[in-house]
Formats: sequence, C-alpha cells, structure tokens
Amino acid sequence: MGALAILALASPAIGLVSPLPPLQQQIAARVAASGLPQCTSYRPDGSSGPCLPSFALIAGGGVNGRSARGAITFTRGAATRLTRDEFALLAGHEIAHWYLGHSKSSREAELAADALGAKLACAAGFDPAAGLGLFGYLLADGAHPAAGERRAVVLAAACPIEHDKVDTL
Repeated sequence: MGALAILALASPAIGLVSPLPPLQQQIAARVAASGLPQCTSYRPDGSSGPCLPSFALIAGGGVNGRSARGAITFTRGAATRLTRDEFALLAGHEIAHWYLGHSKSSREAELAADALGAKLACAAGFDPAAGLGLFGYLLADGAHPAAGERRAVVLAAACPIEHDKVDTL
C-alpha cells in the first residue's frame, strides 16, 4: 500500500473511513513533505523509507481533522468546504501534531501545531495567510484557542514566499 496508505476500515469512534479525494490527498502529501524528521519506517519486505502519516476521510459536514498515531483523518466537510490554502493549513496543523508527538490537546499544543503547520504549508507552496479562513469554521474551547489568537500565530510563523508565486496545484 505504500507510505501514504489509505485507511479503509470501520471504527465506532470515528465512523466509516474512506480515501481522501485526489486533490486533498495531493495537498496533504505535499504538506507532509519528506516525513517525520529523524524517523525511518521499516517495511515487511525489508525496505525502508521516511515515516509518513496516512490520510483518510470520515463522515461529517463540519470542518475538522484529527491526528492519532500517524493516521490523520479529515471530515468530508473539510474536504469539500475549504479552499486549497485552508485545507493545506488544516493538513499542516494535523501533521504538526504528529511530528511534535502530541497525544493530548491543550492550548499550548494547538498553538504549536498552528505555527509548525503554517510553516509546513508554506514550505509545500501554499499561502497560510490565504488559509486563515479555516479558523472561522473552528470553535474555541478549553483546549482550542480563539480564532484571533490562532490567526496571529499563523501570521507570526512568516511565510517567505511571494503570493503570486504560490503553487496551489
């Protein structure tokens, strides 16, 4: 199946899992880049390669994503309602949770994932500033900071690419 394996299973906690649409799969794969730094994945056939997350789609009209043990899922709403830059920022955020080893959500973890996620999206050729609309879909709670604070963290991450040179697939 490869390093970017598509999950195809049923779980009572998250519902039926299916492949991401091709465009969102390409965006997520580009944002994941060369995988988790300083990590090697060893395959049953004896080969090895970078540690990369798998991406899948779950039911749900809302905009959300989740990272757990290298499996990153996005709601159908995230795949259908977000622009390319917004989806790249969400993918970067979830990939950052995995890269940073987060197992629990907290304000600090969310803001760290926002900052690194913006850098990952930028490095992949997307414009995090153009993806700030993502935070209009997300709700603040005890672990998730308010949209304004999250937008400021993304903008502070600084994306050195020029807006007219951004490649969005």
